[in-house]
Amino acid sequence: MIRLLTSVRDLAEAREAAAAGADFIDLKEPRAGALGALPPARVASIVCALRESHPGLPVSATIGDLRPGDHAAVAHHANRIGRCGVDYVKAGVAPGPAARETLERMRALRWSMVPVLLCDDGLDLRLVEYACELGFVGVMADTARKDAGSLFRCVPLAVLDSMVQIARAHDVMVGLAGALRLEHVARVRALLPDFAGFRSALCDGARTGRLEAARVRDVREALHGETPVVQFESVLAA
Repeated sequence: MIRLLTSVRDLAEAREAAAAGADFIDLKEPRAGALGALPPARVASIVCALRESHPGLPVSATIGDLRPGDHAAVAHHANRIGRCGVDYVKAGVAPGPAARETLERMRALRWSMVPVLLCDDGLDLRLVEYACELGFVGVMADTARKDAGSLFRCVPLAVLDSMVQIARAHDVMVGLAGALRLEHVARVRALLPDFAGFRSALCDGARTGRLEAARVRDVREALHGETPVVQFESVLAA
């Protein structure tokens, strides 16, 4: 079963998403960028409230859109968010010469870090392999430029399939995100990641709009649906 990671900006959205069946709650500020961070005090408050009303529901949070290679900033912001009690701390990893060191520095932190590999210009499977070899609890593919199209416009299906298989081989949780909408669910289901991240598809209008519980239910039902999973080869040939 592919789990639904729902990105929310405040407690009201978090409660709506949880009540609608979200499998993960992901705390971020979409108006501040692809991985825009919420203030730590708000993160801590939301986590505390969710622990009371939905104990056991995993909660992640982003640390912000940071300059590639600024490892001091990554550590600083990851520590601020990690102290808020989230289950997972998500940090972006841009491709380039600093990417491997970024992964190493992240892995050395005390939190359950999830590197988010930004792949607007393609996905480097060597980075996927290295992240998995380092032993992260999970790894994600995502896009930074949400107005440029979905993940599937940026990365070929065959490459995403290879990412999923690499993570599986290392027993690492793998997720896909990046301006995904309801029409992308068939491709997501064909790839069979552990989870898929949504925000744009769940809002009234742009991803900066208000989350709607009915949309959360629709996407969750599509991901969890009883209809047969489309074979990857069929989707690739379409």
